[in-house]
Amino acid sequence: MNTPIERVDRGGESGFTLVETLVAIVVLVFGLMAVTNLLLVAASSNTVANQASAATASASQTMDLLRSTPWNSLIAGGSLTNDTTSPSPDCRALVSPLVGYNCDDNIQGVGTIKTRWQITPAVGTVRMLLITVRSEGQGALAGARSRATFTTYRTCTSSGATSCGAGPCCPTD
Repeated sequence: MNTPIERVDRGGESGFTLVETLVAIVVLVFGLMAVTNLLLVAASSNTVANQASAATASASQTMDLLRSTPWNSLIAGGSLTNDTTSPSPDCRALVSPLVGYNCDDNIQGVGTIKTRWQITPAVGTVRMLLITVRSEGQGALAGARSRATFTTYRTCTSSGATSCGAGPCCPTD
């Protein structure tokens, strides 16, 4: 004996229509696209920030070495935009007095940081040098966004023959 199955009419609330499902999918896709874009921007900003931090550390280390270099070992020259030494030495292996005017720092997980420095006599005196050190990341997104530049003056204060002792004296104006 077959019993007939009765259908209960729910008044149009028995499920989602195809149009409602498509609208929900479109809204979801636009939301996911916005979140994906946010993640990409955050990742690139993080990369630039890592390279900027590494560039600051490399420039600071090089500036400290130049400050500890004896006055008579500082030779005017260098460029902040072009390498003067090829291949570039490792920045972490530099010792005072520095030879050349550029170095590279290869940091795992960050990339290559290029450091260059320039030493120029200050205008009007031979007893003062302007030292500028510039480091920047070499990543595709970094460049100038990760640049660190430090500038300082070095002066020679030994003036008389009695104050120079056995060491060399400063140049005279």
